[in-house]
Amino acid sequence: MSLSFANFDQIQVGDEVALRKRFEEADIEAFAKLSGDHNPLHVDEAFAAQAQFPGRVVHGMLSAAQVSAMIGMRLPGPGALWTEQHFNFQAPVFVGDEISFVLRVKQKSEGSRTLVVELAAHNQRGEAVLSGEGKVMVLEPRVEQPAATAPEDDAPPVALVTGSSRGIGAAIARELARRGHPVVVNCRSSVERAEHVAADIRAQGGQALAFQADVSDARAVERMCAAARGAWSRPVGVLVNNASGHVNPRALEQLTYDDIDQHLATQVRGALVCTQAVLGPMLERGRGAIVNIGSIVTTQSPPAGWLGYTVAKSALLGLTRALAAELGPKGVRVNMVSPGMTETDMVRDVSPRARKLAAMQVPLRRLGQPADVAHVVAMLCSEDAGFVHGANIPVSGGLVS
Repeated sequence: MSLSFANFDQIQVGDEVALRKRFEEADIEAFAKLSGDHNPLHVDEAFAAQAQFPGRVVHGMLSAAQVSAMIGMRLPGPGALWTEQHFNFQAPVFVGDEISFVLRVKQKSEGSRTLVVELAAHNQRGEAVLSGEGKVMVLEPRVEQPAATAPEDDAPPVALVTGSSRGIGAAIARELARRGHPVVVNCRSSVERAEHVAADIRAQGGQALAFQADVSDARAVERMCAAARGAWSRPVGVLVNNASGHVNPRALEQLTYDDIDQHLATQVRGALVCTQAVLGPMLERGRGAIVNIGSIVTTQSPPAGWLGYTVAKSALLGLTRALAAELGPKGVRVNMVSPGMTETDMVRDVSPRARKLAAMQVPLRRLGQPADVAHVVAMLCSEDAGFVHGANIPVSGGLVS
């Protein structure tokens, strides 16, 4: 008998199936032989009577076996992997009882391809005999990779690096271009700087396009992605969400929620908007790479006054994990790189003495350089990191491990 895998996409919360089963003596005997459970409560009529039961008690797991049949053959069906189950045996089942089982989908998780199912079973008198809740993973058939790929599939994909007119973003754009990626150099306001980075990439033999767009503006991001497709006749296949904005440290008593919201708008909403803008073609191709630029402030005590920045980076870490859970099964890898203190404009107001003290706390005894971060990001965007997914990689010289 040939059976196809259950279609996970078609399963909805509230779907249910029912099964009726009359338990006979032959069922008891077969299960006892298979399981080795010859408890006289199940196999000896006289013993069951002495225990004050009206007849032989059906093995509890024989009733559970009916649930297994429902999961494996009907809901969700072939390809289902039953991973967790909690049963409540509410009343004994006896030989001759006819039990009605109902299995219902309670929750559905797209990212992990799992279902939470709930069970209710009643005997012929309407008495509850069994209930419970379980978790089921719906497996996918293996998809064979095509033997040959189109020539454009062999070329490094187009990369969009947000906030790449300076600092870490510019270093990432240059490194990806050095590795053959056509690169969109994005800026929100520093057009001249972005044009300079793009021109420098082209002067080194790479391909680059400078584009001004506020990453929190969905329409502007759509225009940017359309410009990339127009320039290279293919969509963005690598996204680096680097745009951050200035920290603007503020003491708590001077802080307003608008200060926090400014960080969230750029780093979290911006990352989400850009991800949604590039996602369609990635899903169509069944591959893509997204790298979010975080910070070690999410894993160690942040500097005083950096509340808004820290909240946004922490939210970005949560977004990274959620996207990884949802997009991994669809072939799109999502990771985060979290730099420590790095020699960029962000630390220009930090005194040389304070920077030196910070460097002495780093096991490698120096602050990071933008290129240190760029090399790790470029690796995550490549096939060399084909099995790295949902990771948060610190680039901190050993300060955070």
